[in-house]
Amino acid sequence: MDRNYGRCSGGPVGLLTLTLLLAAILLSGCGGREEALYPVTRVSVILPHNDDGYWSLIREGIEEAEAELGESYNIDIQISIPQLNYNISQMTDILKQQVAARVDAIVIQGNEDETFRQVLAEAQNRGIQIICVDTAIRDFPCNLYIGTDNYEAGRLLGENMVRLADGKARAAVVTGEPGYLNLEQRLQGFRDVTTRYPGIEITSVNYNHYDGLTFMNQYHSLSDEADILVCLEGTGGQTLSHAFTGPDAEYRFVVGFDAYTGVESRVIAGVVKQDTNQMGRRIVEEIANYVSEGRYTDDVIYTDCYWLSADSYDEVSR
Repeated sequence: MDRNYGRCSGGPVGLLTLTLLLAAILLSGCGGREEALYPVTRVSVILPHNDDGYWSLIREGIEEAEAELGESYNIDIQISIPQLNYNISQMTDILKQQVAARVDAIVIQGNEDETFRQVLAEAQNRGIQIICVDTAIRDFPCNLYIGTDNYEAGRLLGENMVRLADGKARAAVVTGEPGYLNLEQRLQGFRDVTTRYPGIEITSVNYNHYDGLTFMNQYHSLSDEADILVCLEGTGGQTLSHAFTGPDAEYRFVVGFDAYTGVESRVIAGVVKQDTNQMGRRIVEEIANYVSEGRYTDDVIYTDCYWLSADSYDEVSR
């Protein structure tokens, strides 16, 4: 009697068996969610700017790769952006919040602000992984850097400017802000090329503070001293791409970084084009590798960059 009772679906043993069977089905993924292979890795990405041609492409790469890898490796990514572009104080506040939340990894653009560095050091002391994208930090041991080899990018810009200028030019340089290692490395690479040519003079180095209006004021004033304008980051090229539909006669030509729409319209003679989508994707791929292997593939990962001009525009993919 006891044996038969145990086999009845309506009895307590049968009910327990049915409950365990349903649980097994749910855990196996049939009719429910598969049990996570890895514990959740919480990642905070702090981007400095919500633009339409650089950081937006990094974000796009992150989101594409998270859609492909996030569930398999149980990676949860949250992206934060300051209200003011490149505002270090606001980015530091976001950073403090994420350290207090004890996330597993923080992705940032490096800068040399002392308070920012102190908060990053505190994060590392708590075991949080620090990943620098686009810009490393001088004398700071980030766990991983992903981005352009900026010294070589500066050299590439210099070599092509010299070629376009036939070895003779008075070149004014416009860059973003002082204290950003990537911009300093680009400038050094550019200088190391141009100093080999006695016909090339760098007349001045100017900061636009990532502001289009400031850049346009510099664009008009610097033509008094220079016949070629060199933009070491994307603000200048993007601003000119919106301001003009074709080449402007104020300079012999303008060269820069990343603003490929200005190249297509020949407002800009050529740019060093960085693969920012690749930067974003590699962030997620490397975190997935760390989750599964306990390490990154390397501590420095250089992403692609190349020279893009109007003549090569159709041959070189964006």
